[in-house]
Amino acid sequence: MWILILAAGIVIALGFAVDLFGWYHLISGYNTMSKERQERVDIKKVARLIAWMCYGIGAFFLVIALIDLFGWHVPLEPFFLVLMVFIVGMLWRMQRYDGNIYDEAGRLRPDGKKRLIPIIIFSVVLLVGVPALLFWFSQPTEVTVTDEAIVIEGSYGREVPLDEVEDVTWTTLPEIARRTNGADTGTRLTGNFRTEAGEDVLLFIDRNVEPVIRLDWSEKAIYLNQSSVEETRQLYEAIRAR
Repeated sequence: MWILILAAGIVIALGFAVDLFGWYHLISGYNTMSKERQERVDIKKVARLIAWMCYGIGAFFLVIALIDLFGWHVPLEPFFLVLMVFIVGMLWRMQRYDGNIYDEAGRLRPDGKKRLIPIIIFSVVLLVGVPALLFWFSQPTEVTVTDEAIVIEGSYGREVPLDEVEDVTWTTLPEIARRTNGADTGTRLTGNFRTEAGEDVLLFIDRNVEPVIRLDWSEKAIYLNQSSVEETRQLYEAIRAR
């Protein structure tokens, strides 16, 4: 949470520095242009848009920090998607004030398309790559039980040797204090979390399905379930049978 608040403060401060103090040398791309090219850029309007983009990103970090602080179970995907669209929209708006790309009549210059290629690539990564990543994290976890191990597929997946599992319990998910290195997408918790009791655990959980399976593994306790109670029970029995 405090990292998010610190990040918000830094980003908002950068926005003030660029817009109010005229620290244009902080603007990537502009600071490496020749003087002739810099003169073609309406830098004050670009700086104002950069500032508003920084304020928006800072506000996003603060909202996520508040959600974490109060422990609200709020889906974060819509916030990320709105942020991505906001950033891409602001970046494209900025290009309109670059006279090296567009002429005085607003027409694309002969070499303007080439200069827009990095923005196009960045936009595609944000608008396609990030939603794809969120979709991947939201998928059910596939678990296979072999004679030697429990194989958990996907992100943060593990191959847990059966001889290292100290106990298998049919239980409920403990109260989660915070995410340490994982993903909280919709109803799914995936990765490393810390419980209210201070225990570091590895989760592969759909919060809509209770109870869950706890594996007391020599490396770290694991909580997991499947898409339904029946499938979770079948997995539990398969593990116990080994």
